Amino acid sequence: MSSVSASHLVIFIASIVVAAGVAGTLVTQVDRVSTSIVNQNEDVEERIDTDIRIVSDTGSPDSIYTGTGALTLYVKNTGGTELTPDVGSIDVLIEGSFNSPDTVSRVDGQNDRWPPGTVVEVTVDSPSPAPSGPTRVTVSVRENEDSIRFTA
Repeated sequence: MSSVSASHLVIFIASIVVAAGVAGTLVTQVDRVSTSIVNQNEDVEERIDTDIRIVSDTGSPDSIYTGTGALTLYVKNTGGTELTPDVGSIDVLIEGSFNSPDTVSRVDGQNDRWPPGTVVEVTVDSPSPAPSGPTRVTVSVRENEDSIRFTA
C-alpha cells in the first residue's frame, strides 16, 4: 500500500513541476506579446497625431515653380505632434517621381523643430521631371501625405 502512495506522490510532484514550467513559459510569452502591442500602439498613435497640408497657392503657379528654377512648396504641420524640418524626413513626388528636397526651413526663421501650426518651405532645386502643364505634387511626412495640382 505504501508503494502506491509513494508512486502517486512522485507523479503528483512531477505534474506540479511540469505545470509550473508551463505557467512560467506562458507568463514570459504573454509579457513579450503585451510589450510588442504597446510599442506598436505608440507608433500608430504617432502616425495618427501627424498631419500635414500643402498651403501653397495653386492659383498662382509662378509662386510654386518658376519654369527654370526650383519647385517651392509651403507645408503646414496641422497635426498634434512636433516634427523635424529636415530633408531626410520629407519626401516629394512630382508626377509620381521621387524627388529629395534640397532645403527645408521654417518660414519664421527657426529651424530646430516643426511644431503644430507652423509652416516650412520645401524646395527642390532641379525637379525631375520638370513641371510642365498640369502637374501633381505630393509631399509625404511620416506616412502622412497631401497633394496639390497646379498648371506650370
